[in-house]
Amino acid sequence: MKFWGYFKEPAFINFLQIVGYGLAVVCGLLAATNGLPNIITFQLGSVLSVVVGSMLVGGGIIGAWAVYQGLWALERIAIWITGLGYGALLIPTLGYALTPGKSTTSTIWLIVALEIAAIIDSMKRYRRIDWAYLDPAK
Repeated sequence: MKFWGYFKEPAFINFLQIVGYGLAVVCGLLAATNGLPNIITFQLGSVLSVVVGSMLVGGGIIGAWAVYQGLWALERIAIWITGLGYGALLIPTLGYALTPGKSTTSTIWLIVALEIAAIIDSMKRYRRIDWAYLDPAK
């Protein structure tokens, strides 16, 4: 397929990684623009919401570009930025979930679990790049 020719090998994995960075950008935009006001702004405040959102947007853009270009050393930096962004997002989410009366639905715990999954995925990708000596094609 010609579509996969746009990505460095392993093309499918790199495509999925770019999609993951795109989702980090979306999450960052939601956090920065008060898209989740009850969770993010309530716990962090407006200024820190923009800071956390900017980390995810910046890391997502840098990461997607690094994967597309095959700049694995740069992607490691992007993984740290997005991982810290997801970690910073997890703190207010847990604070909201543990606030008495707020955690009456399982939806907030789904968000917590998805944030933890994103952090674990970042850790796996970082370790994979490290293990392959900055060449994920190995």
